[in-house]
Amino acid sequence: MKKILLMLAMVVAAVFSIQAQCPDRPDPKMLKQIQEYKIKFLAQEMELKADQKEKFVELYQKLSDERHANFEKMRAYEATLKNNPSDADYKSASDAMADLRVKDAALEKEFDKEFAKFLTHKQIYLMKQGEEKFRRKMTDMHHKRKHSKGKHKADARNKTASAQGTDK
Repeated sequence: MKKILLMLAMVVAAVFSIQAQCPDRPDPKMLKQIQEYKIKFLAQEMELKADQKEKFVELYQKLSDERHANFEKMRAYEATLKNNPSDADYKSASDAMADLRVKDAALEKEFDKEFAKFLTHKQIYLMKQGEEKFRRKMTDMHHKRKHSKGKHKADARNKTASAQGTDK
């Protein structure tokens, strides 16, 4: 478990450093690595048996791909609101985003039925809990990295200011 979390931390650090250079689009290779670590993390959280793991990885990847497609559609709607949008544009985007959330929930239910063919209900529940746990860990790492980065900049400014004060 600690090994997976350490590898996850390294991947997240790399993704966020790349994302800092190009905030609009993170590196697809890094996103793929994160997805692989997420699946390993979930498999461990769910205590999957070897015969379940292969089926899980294949089906979970399909679910992730469909969720990602919905996410990209949401981003596209958000992008339409950048250039002086009208009230009708906001309504259209809000309605479409709500529809995509409903579609995502239906997608989850549909895939739960497929997962139930080879997973226990407990494992499906643990998968959902694991997804949330993974998301929180990613968010926490991002906040810690952001906070740490800001602290380092402040420390550097303080050192520069004190050095300038002693040279006078």
